[in-house]
Amino acid sequence: MPDLQSVLPDSPLHILIYAGEGCETRIADMLSLLDADDSFRIRWERVDDRTSAQFRLASHPHDLLLVFVANERAFRDGLTLLAGSRASGADLIAAAVLNEPDAVMLRSLYRGGFAEVFLPQDGRPTQQEQLSQLLRLARHHQRLAHRTGSEALFSEQTMPPIAESMVMQRALRLVHQVAPSPLPVLIEGETGTGKSMLARYLHEQSTRANKTFLAVNCGALTPSLLESELFGHEKGAFTGAAARRIGLLETADGGTLFLDEINSAPMDLQVRLLHFIQEKQFMRVGGNQPIAVDVRLIFATNKPLMALVEQGTFREDLFYRINVFPIEVPPLRKRVEDIPQIAAQVLLRACTQLNRPIKACGPGVLEAVRRYHWPGNMRELDNAIQRALIVAKGERVELEDLPTEVASASPGLQQVLTDQAAPKSFPWPDTARLDEVEAFWIKYVLYQHGGNRTHAAKSLGIDPSTLWRKLKSV
Repeated sequence: MPDLQSVLPDSPLHILIYAGEGCETRIADMLSLLDADDSFRIRWERVDDRTSAQFRLASHPHDLLLVFVANERAFRDGLTLLAGSRASGADLIAAAVLNEPDAVMLRSLYRGGFAEVFLPQDGRPTQQEQLSQLLRLARHHQRLAHRTGSEALFSEQTMPPIAESMVMQRALRLVHQVAPSPLPVLIEGETGTGKSMLARYLHEQSTRANKTFLAVNCGALTPSLLESELFGHEKGAFTGAAARRIGLLETADGGTLFLDEINSAPMDLQVRLLHFIQEKQFMRVGGNQPIAVDVRLIFATNKPLMALVEQGTFREDLFYRINVFPIEVPPLRKRVEDIPQIAAQVLLRACTQLNRPIKACGPGVLEAVRRYHWPGNMRELDNAIQRALIVAKGERVELEDLPTEVASASPGLQQVLTDQAAPKSFPWPDTARLDEVEAFWIKYVLYQHGGNRTHAAKSLGIDPSTLWRKLKSV
């Protein structure tokens, strides 16, 4: 497994601060927030005029442009700086700090490509969270630049688990503690949380890393087939056994065998597994000669095994044999800090798998991904990112490319504008009738869903038949 830091050096984030007069208090507050964030190494420089800012951006790559908007000139200069940077091909992240709430400026900044806007009425904890998310986005873009041309190194097998959250850091500490030992490990977690990836990572951290790693899903095979798959069989052991077959336990000798969904293993197989764990040997199905192998066993379950023991569907003696070193993989909703980086990792992998150029994330995308609750965990996230990559038309994955339920998790621009803009910002006149507004909104939602009436009806909260009836009168 390649050393991640050797491929992705821990480069500091370079921030250019553009600000004129009238912003000293807000600049001081922002710098104190930057100093308080010890998650990244940061280097910043300040300029007071657009010419100097343009020279800095052209002469040295920057990761983040921070524009303090105290007047109309600073507002226009900020938009010009970002547009010029984008025109030269630089993928610069930009944020603005407004001195006063202004719905027109706010709307123009977002439309101009600014990823974040700090408003004066926001409380300090909120701004700290905004800034932290912004720095993570800048780090993501920085890593995209480092990874260009090296996508093959970052497959699902080589990328280490993301562990910004405390719960995931604890899980990885346990992995590193148990990896050098031969003890069996039980990985617990909901479906789709990445248990198999953690099992492979554990193997790679062990002394068996250069040996075989094999996996089998106990819930995907019939009891007889699963037994043959694990232990192998002799010729003539059962109908259809035309030749001897070597099982996974023999094949993985010296390495690691991962048994996923061990909670689905039938009772007969549980007995044989218990015997193998105790004696370190087994017999093939239909055989009479014991076979000794040296295999590290990793188990995973998506259901609490003790509850199954109490129900009588899982052997208590086997439970205590495999529960020597349990590790819990938390669901995504409990590791929110990890989600943006996991999404970036999935995006890189998807670009390679789908043979697409590496894309960056547009404003609001990572925030929407971070806020969504992900009931399907990693599998749902993986599907959402692949879908977004396929439908994305430009050089970035935009908010509208995400599935509707994910995109709607973002507070987005509309929520901010709703708080600050007057009703006249609606695309219909003040004198519009209710049926006219409804007709406009139906057409808009239908357009957003590419003409798919079923999805549009779901988004509108009505039955497809009701939508069909309303479209006839539109």
